[in-house]
Amino acid sequence: MTGIVDTVKGLVRGSSDVLTKIEALEEAAEAGKGRLDQVVLSEASQIVDRAGQRLRMSGDLTVVALAGATGSGKSSLFNAMTGLDLAAIGTRRPTSSMPLACVWGEEPAGEVLNWLGIPRRHQVQHRSSLEEQHSEDLDGLVLLDLPDHDSTEVEHRLIVDRLVELVDVLVWVVDPQKYADAALHNRYIKPFASHSSVMVFALNHVDKLTDEQRKSCLSDLDRLLKSDGLKSPTVVGTSAVSGDGLDELRNLLVKRVANKRAARERLAADVDRVADRMASQCGNAKTPEISKSDVTELVDALAEASGVPVVVDAVRRSYLQRARAATGWPVTKWLGRFRPDPLRRLHLDQLPKQQGKALRKSASTEVSIARSSLPAATPVQRARMDTAVRSITNKAAAGLSRPWADSVRSAIRRREETLGDELDQAVARTDLGSSSTPGWWGVARFLQWVLFLVALGGAVWLGALAVFGYLQLNDPPLPRWNGIPYATLMLIGGVLLGVLVAVACRVFASNGANRRARLVSRALRSELEKVADSHVIDPAKAELDAYTTCRDKLAVARR
Repeated sequence: MTGIVDTVKGLVRGSSDVLTKIEALEEAAEAGKGRLDQVVLSEASQIVDRAGQRLRMSGDLTVVALAGATGSGKSSLFNAMTGLDLAAIGTRRPTSSMPLACVWGEEPAGEVLNWLGIPRRHQVQHRSSLEEQHSEDLDGLVLLDLPDHDSTEVEHRLIVDRLVELVDVLVWVVDPQKYADAALHNRYIKPFASHSSVMVFALNHVDKLTDEQRKSCLSDLDRLLKSDGLKSPTVVGTSAVSGDGLDELRNLLVKRVANKRAARERLAADVDRVADRMASQCGNAKTPEISKSDVTELVDALAEASGVPVVVDAVRRSYLQRARAATGWPVTKWLGRFRPDPLRRLHLDQLPKQQGKALRKSASTEVSIARSSLPAATPVQRARMDTAVRSITNKAAAGLSRPWADSVRSAIRRREETLGDELDQAVARTDLGSSSTPGWWGVARFLQWVLFLVALGGAVWLGALAVFGYLQLNDPPLPRWNGIPYATLMLIGGVLLGVLVAVACRVFASNGANRRARLVSRALRSELEKVADSHVIDPAKAELDAYTTCRDKLAVARR
């Protein structure tokens, strides 16, 4: 929950709705940061801050401002409403140059007036003795008389612009000759069309009009206001001279003061206004989804571009070569030493243990990995990878408004620049099992050496007999089995069994090599899936999550 809501929650009764809207606007603006128009986001931030300041103040005060053009009679109307004579305090306040505040009741208004920027010398405490009976109906009213919005003094216009943003209720005082003034409608009414509920329009000087003219002007003003976007404008005909419409205007103010909701309604209107602007940029499309098939297609393309089939084949051949070297017949297996290891040729035969541990601890490790010697991706492979990335990018941006679609594409494009290097490192940091040795290799090696020694013993024995025969010496007694000398059995049996063991080991090694290739293939794809997530999927999902938050929170803010 936001700091604004935490601070003011419980301080203002019955404000849960507006607090919810303010909180939703703040979260939507945070989600849209860096994606939506910064001007609109800044305005949202200002409204959230201003709302927090206003809600911390007294909720029993209702700030109403009389605003209008030069000669509209707002100061006279202010005099008539308050029962005060501005001319009597003219030495304290030049007419229509600085705002004047009149406060009804005993509720302390100093904090609100300071926030509004009303100097103390322009603040007047209304006394019931100055007005007729039932003046307590307006207790809690802070009535402001603003400078002319069309003043030639820039300072006066700036004061009006500032207070128009702050007050709870605006009473626009217009006269029959200037109620269609373009400056008023274009600068203040159209931009605040969503504030219809907190604006009142007083057509002043109606005492100078006939009944027919009065009806015509009031009807035309209502028409203009509706064309400006106000749904149900409140229009009152008034005259400070004859007193026409003053009771109606006063009753409107009494009603606003009594329900104690003017401040919250104004803040809600402010939230609606900026939320509508944000929503026009954000859009309300359904959040796109990235399917598993899209991810699989991307990983397939990355695997092909990063040379995974080459690596898997090298793992299989390397396993076979090392198995033959470990389990082959000792007489012939030395020939395999002249064949280079397939993994060594790709610089994938070594991965320091400490480096492997570090890599397994964190995907974002800073451990440096040497580049492999895998062949560069072919144009066809590169094109397939780019197509897969573009496909996911387009699907993630499908249906989104322009700012969000651009944000999705930019997020992926920023990470895509390092995709090639990351693919190479993903292959290089994968444990290919080049240092692991199955236990049965040791058993086969031991058996081969035993058989080799047996055959060698038989050969030596037969050689010794041949020497004795050559020297025509008496042959030593030669043990036999079924008439076959043991020496012959040892030589022939050792060789035949050694060859048979080597053949059997080749069958087992082939199965083991295929199994190791499958394991490595899965391990490589797992690493490539991490690369796909970090460089394509996660950036896209982060933008889509932000979009969903912004869209949903704006819906709450506009509710």
